[in-house]
Amino acid sequence: MLTLPLDAFLPHAGRMRLIDRVISYDEQKIICESDSHRVADHPLAEDGVISIVCGLEYGAQAMALHGALMAASSGGGPVRRGYLVAASNLRWSAARLDACAAPLIIEAISEFRSENQVAYRFEIRTEAVAVLTGDARVQLSVPDGSPVHETGL
Repeated sequence: MLTLPLDAFLPHAGRMRLIDRVISYDEQKIICESDSHRVADHPLAEDGVISIVCGLEYGAQAMALHGALMAASSGGGPVRRGYLVAASNLRWSAARLDACAAPLIIEAISEFRSENQVAYRFEIRTEAVAVLTGDARVQLSVPDGSPVHETGL
């Protein structure tokens, strides 16, 4: 398990930092763990319910963390902000994340990477049961922080 300050690698801080730990990562994938879906004052909860759709944010944070760790390990430049532009092939076996008693395991697998875009397949599970799976595409900002407008993914 990786022990480092995750706040330095994630675009969100405080209660919106949903990932608690990195279990493992390599060039192709990252596996993270989170207990944040069980806190009473979860920032994405509505009337105490965390919809399964909020799992997209967990997946997106795992993707951002993977990109930042890859940039840091390769000695690359500053981490570029990403914007989730598409989610597809979503499948879920639960209606709400807060009903999951076990820690969430978030796995993101890099499927495509170009200079300005990345695509990942992700899975959120508790123990051996997948509660949300899907694909996500992220548009990366240019180095000055402004978004890039490009097609082709």
